[in-house]
Formats: sequence, structure tokens, C-alpha cells
Amino acid sequence: IDGTGICFKAPKHRPRRSNDIPIMPERCYNAKQTLTFRNYFDDEKAARGLVDHWREADFFYNSWTFYGPWFTGEASALDLSFRLIKIVNYPKDVSLFHPRAFEQVVGDNLTNLHSHHLDETRDYIQEFNAPINWQPLYLLPVNAVKLEVVSQAFSPHRTITHHVYFPLADNLFARLIFYPARFEGTPREEQDKLVSVQPMHDLMDNIINSIQLTLSPQAQAQQKTALAGMEDTSLIADYPQLKWDSLTIEETQKILEHEKTKLVAR
Repeated sequence: IDGTGICFKAPKHRPRRSNDIPIMPERCYNAKQTLTFRNYFDDEKAARGLVDHWREADFFYNSWTFYGPWFTGEASALDLSFRLIKIVNYPKDVSLFHPRAFEQVVGDNLTNLHSHHLDETRDYIQEFNAPINWQPLYLLPVNAVKLEVVSQAFSPHRTITHHVYFPLADNLFARLIFYPARFEGTPREEQDKLVSVQPMHDLMDNIINSIQLTLSPQAQAQQKTALAGMEDTSLIADYPQLKWDSLTIEETQKILEHEKTKLVAR
């Protein structure tokens, strides 16, 4: 990608449904063969106060189905959506190689993805908490991070998604989202009793650990400039959870306690 190399290992596409089409990257992207970056910003996002920050290109998509014991059929599936994202409408001198800028952009991207999920029947409490288990990664020549997005227990969204972010250039980053899904329409606690997530997590970790990144000379120069004069170039160890609703801590706790009581009563 403009001279920067990305290498990773993943199994062949084995989806649950035959119409689930994979996306495979080309061998090389340059001035003659470019990625298609799309703008998903719309009036609804503008009305919510979001900023037009993203141009996104699909880079890789695969799905892998996991089966139970003989004759029990499908038990779960792991999807991986891998996108390359250009940032726009940030200050001209911003660089994703700078740890503070990178942290800000990751938070902004999570807000873009999840801030609109507010539960109308529960005083508009946010349905997702993020980032959870913020974990800086040290396997690449750039700052990288792995984190989780966790839905509230009452949410119909049962899957805990796992995100990986790392920069490729001053204005370009990679985002991997893993979706380890189980097919039982039940609370996560019940799903855990029926189907383990561990095989999916093992595959996810193997893919992440296989990633190799070789920056182009231009990207290396950008990184050097962005980090010039910094003694500590690492990411923060803990990232506070993002606040997308307008509830107080006490109001939030009251709602969650009420939902917990309802689940116990069932």
C-alpha cells in the first residue's frame, strides 16, 4: 500500500451461508491501482453532531464457522472485517504516528461506530461500553492497540466485538473488527454455558499475532517526524470509557440494577 507492506495469516473463507462473499486484497496498491475509499457520512450523523472524519476502504473480509460435536451442526462463527481508513477534516499537521493523536482518533472512530445506540425505553442509556480491556500491542513497528466493545446486558446485540487499530501513514490507519458470534438468541451468560468462545478467541489471537508491517521509507520519515523530541512514545495504559449518553452515574447505576433484577427474576 504505497510501499508499506502488510502480511498476516488467516484460514480460508468458511462462512455459514454460501452468499456470504469474502473480500480479498490485491497484491499491491499504488498510484496506478488504488483502493476505493467511500464516504459514509450522512445527514443523520451530522444531526447528531458527528464530524465527517472518515474515508473507508474494504481490504479483507472472511468468516469462519465452528461446529459442535457430530450431528449438532453449527455452533458459532468468527467474522473479520479489515478496513483501511483515511482521516479527513483534522488539523493539517496531525499524524497518526503520534500516540496522543492516534488515541484521539481511535476514540473518535468508536464514537462514530457506536454513539447512536441509545435505548429509548431506558432513558436513552448507551447500549455499548467502549473501550473495554484497552491493550496496547507491541508486535509492530508502530503503536497498535486491541480493545473490546461490550453491549449492555439488556441489549439485543449479544456479541462482544474485538477491535485492533494501527497507523500506516500520517492520515491512514488499519482497523480490524472481529465478531465472535454464537447462534443461540439468549443472554451471554447462557450462551457461555452452551458454546465456548475460546476457539474463536484463539483463532482471533493467532491472526493478530501473525500481522507483520513494513513501513515504506516515506511512512518511516513521517513516523520519525511525528515522534521527534518525545521521550515516551507509547500509548496510554488505560483509556477511560467513552460517555455517549447524558445520564449521571447514579441514574446509570439505577437502570442497570433494575435490569439485573429483571434478569434474576426470570
